[in-house]
Amino acid sequence: MPHMTIRKWLFVIALACTLVLPSVQAPAAPESGQYVLASDDVIKVDVANFPNLTCQAVVLPDGSVTVPLLGSVAVRGKTTTEVAALLAKQWNEQVVDPLVTVSLTQRRKASILVYGFAVKGGEVDYRPGLRITEVLAQTGGAALNGDLSKLTLTHRSGDKQVLDMVKPESLSGTERDILMQEGDIIYIPERRTQVSVLGEVMKPGPFDFREDITALDVISAAGGVKETADLNAATIEQGGKEKKLDLEALLRKGDMTANVKLTPADRIMIPELQNRTYVFGSVGRPGWYPLKPGDRILDALNASGISPQADYRKVRLIKVDKTNQTAKVEEINLEKFLKKGDFTANATLAAGDVVFISDKKRGFKFADVFSVLSGIGMIDNTFRILSGNRGGY
Repeated sequence: MPHMTIRKWLFVIALACTLVLPSVQAPAAPESGQYVLASDDVIKVDVANFPNLTCQAVVLPDGSVTVPLLGSVAVRGKTTTEVAALLAKQWNEQVVDPLVTVSLTQRRKASILVYGFAVKGGEVDYRPGLRITEVLAQTGGAALNGDLSKLTLTHRSGDKQVLDMVKPESLSGTERDILMQEGDIIYIPERRTQVSVLGEVMKPGPFDFREDITALDVISAAGGVKETADLNAATIEQGGKEKKLDLEALLRKGDMTANVKLTPADRIMIPELQNRTYVFGSVGRPGWYPLKPGDRILDALNASGISPQADYRKVRLIKVDKTNQTAKVEEINLEKFLKKGDFTANATLAAGDVVFISDKKRGFKFADVFSVLSGIGMIDNTFRILSGNRGGY
């Protein structure tokens, strides 16, 4: 055998070891180059030149890990390479040139969370290619009171989508059948069909529908009607058709046959009273009076509560003409009607008429016309008062 140098012998021995001894490999890391960290991932941090900094850490629900010297460090959404660079930069302020490597030792469980008004809420195992209709099928879809038309999908990034997933079985393969992402959260809200009441109520707006809800229930929930409500002109829109709602009978006469049972999406409309007259002077309740067809002066006075001191011989009927900016005042002796049945004295009223009955002691002053009409916003300083007096003031 030719003479061999010590270096050659060492080379031969090393070569023999590589041929005889089996190779030993570390377990494959459960990550790809683009894998980003999130809650429940477990990482190992190695610092080659500072072993006391080496540690294993769990990504907490807030997306952070706790490491020596630095404490809490946010890592959610970063790759292991990015985390290593971040730690090296922060540690470099306290130690010299740390050699940091980060590896994923345990991957978080990949799942989709479904909650809210679902048949079966809970987690669904995630897999690549999983679509939202499959998730809904696995969880049974919406419960009876669940609303798939307003399903909310929240991604791990925090972005949200509101989706209409009614009849999900018909959406498979369509653009609405969204490809799921790991960590997505699906919320199915409660189905809250509403009815509404608009117009002359204290609190107009929508109200939650429930079985056996009635018109009176909704009006009560709205705080009741205002004094300006025209109960004879109320309507209800039901099933796409509008019809009269007799609130005069329901609210004034207590006729419960007029208390309509509501269906989802019904709308009650109560308009403002347009046909009204005004009564002032020696009455118990001065103000406006709801005018009904055929009403006369005495009807308005009786509705307002005539005072014992009222002078039936000195009733003023005031008619306002806003177009010509005039107000015509006519004196009427109502005793002619009360004692002799003279209907010309008990004149028929029109919308906007003002009735003023004098007090026996005080009498009537011409300035009363101005104070009454300006007080209800019917005239201003540009108006002229005309006299239709029959007998003088």
